[in-house]
Amino acid sequence: MRREHVSIGGIPTAFLDAGAGEAVVALHGVPTSSALFEPLLPYLGDYRLLAPDIIGQGDTKAPRSGPLGYAACKAHIDSFLAAVPPREFHLMVHDLGGVLGLEWAADHPERVRSIVVLSTSVTWSFRVGAILAANLLFGRELLHRALPRTLKSGLQLEPSLVDKWAMPWTRRRALRGMDLFASAHLARLRSKLHNISAPVSLVWGDDDDIFPVSCARRIIECLPQARLVTIPRCGHWAPLDAAEEVARHVTDFLRSTSAPGSASRSERFRERGRDSRATS
Repeated sequence: MRREHVSIGGIPTAFLDAGAGEAVVALHGVPTSSALFEPLLPYLGDYRLLAPDIIGQGDTKAPRSGPLGYAACKAHIDSFLAAVPPREFHLMVHDLGGVLGLEWAADHPERVRSIVVLSTSVTWSFRVGAILAANLLFGRELLHRALPRTLKSGLQLEPSLVDKWAMPWTRRRALRGMDLFASAHLARLRSKLHNISAPVSLVWGDDDDIFPVSCARRIIECLPQARLVTIPRCGHWAPLDAAEEVARHVTDFLRSTSAPGSASRSERFRERGRDSRATS
């Protein structure tokens, strides 16, 4: 789909802007782009989806030199969220976008109506460290081989999409951003999550082998208002594996927080989340 473009801190930044209605800002992770969310669009109904390409990914450019780690990504996303979306919006996050988005939401709770978390982690894991190290060792060839194998539903990734996602991730690019999931950033995030009072829905693939369902349960420990829904035969890339089901869970949740009387409804949602977790 066609992307809009805006200059963010002097960086030509591409973003998807599709649909109409209440705004949902979607933040992708690595090594993907806003294209991750395109399969959801036919099912999102009366919502406007705004999804930027994070610095150096998709159609967003990156500086030729200097670090491209967590601080650079955070500064870029913070500036985008200050400039482009409306004052209040729903937030949907995935992977690195989850770490960036949840920290931003903790720092700006007054702007977030609700949060959907698709797959991320608030704790460091050896698994993610090993993936980053392997990327540094083998470069983008690793992604060319691994990405098509990550879907669990039997669907196939388009070769052109695999090429586009893998292309930036040379060894040099990996070296410029080795701290994306550093334990210090995750510890800082956990210390802030209590600031988030908005309703939270976790939509997780049962077969997620990057951030397994145990990662979702660690998030619930920090955000007790969150509810968890799991999807069978679905892996880390839930919008690709199960677009219609993911979108159904997302829109049902968003409607529950946006309907008349949503303030009291959200309060009930948070209270219910302390006592039970909805898992299907």
